[in-house]
Amino acid sequence: MNKRVTLADVAAHAGVSRATASLVIRDAGNLADSTRERVRSSMLALGYVYHRGAASLRASQTKTVGLILPDPAYAFMGEMAISLESALAERGLLLLTANAFEDPQRQERLLRALIENQVDGLVVLPALGTDEAFADRLAATGIPTVVTIRAEAAHRTTYVGIDNVRGGELAGEHLLAHGCRQFVYLGGLVGLRPRQDRMTGLNAALARVPGARLVAHRPGPALGRWARDAAARLLAEGPVPDAIVCHNDPVAFGVYRALRDVAPHLVDRVRVVAFDDVDEAALWEPPISSVAANGREVGRRTATALLRLMDDPLAEPEVVLLQPELVVRRSCGCPAA
Repeated sequence: MNKRVTLADVAAHAGVSRATASLVIRDAGNLADSTRERVRSSMLALGYVYHRGAASLRASQTKTVGLILPDPAYAFMGEMAISLESALAERGLLLLTANAFEDPQRQERLLRALIENQVDGLVVLPALGTDEAFADRLAATGIPTVVTIRAEAAHRTTYVGIDNVRGGELAGEHLLAHGCRQFVYLGGLVGLRPRQDRMTGLNAALARVPGARLVAHRPGPALGRWARDAAARLLAEGPVPDAIVCHNDPVAFGVYRALRDVAPHLVDRVRVVAFDDVDEAALWEPPISSVAANGREVGRRTATALLRLMDDPLAEPEVVLLQPELVVRRSCGCPAA
């Protein structure tokens, strides 16, 4: 699929700002004739077409924002969506939420449906398997759009996410300080960018300590029920690792269920750190140490980024990367915090 020529491409070709290029195509502003001619020459050379119909649609507001989630089962995504909805409601905007269930084809249909309903903005948390062509289609809509949490479709739009590489490092460094040397990473679907980034950070931390290594990683849905069964198999196969790094808090819940069912004598021996820090993490027994860039904060920052684009159609895409923080509780072996 050929990449759609954007206004930013025209501006770069002509050596002007995107705002200047926009003034030229709208016959507005106090610009030199030579500047206008240069921009128009670039439009012709690149084959750029100004979609006046789309611009007209954007001028009329429906006061709605579309949100496409990959799977509503994850608590972190629920927290993010609630925070996003609350922040948008303060501006009188209604959030229309749709679930792709990790199906890129369904995601495409949802995108078309939201466009047909003339939403004023879009927030997309891409489904597993999303390709670059989908990112091109997002950019081509002309609708202010923010991709969040998963960067798969973010190369031409604003992205709000988490520094998961640093998050993996934080988990590894803390467990190494407890003397752990044999690690397992549990959960997260194969090909999922956050999983890849967290494992990259974890491996980087382990590489700095002689004798430390990742002895296994078990991919799978980041759900407690799956994690319980996967952890039970892990414990039965042996040897038992010093530490289990869990893709999210529900995976940690499943790990502890397996420990209590299969090997209760190991509950205090195996150190556990998870990710996301959902509300229930502090209520578990033991309370879960979790790398947090919590869903509520991601939702707030996503809303801020989207409102910026909606308020200023000429605003350039940006990358907002939240820095994670390790919330220390007892599952990692620390005394009660």
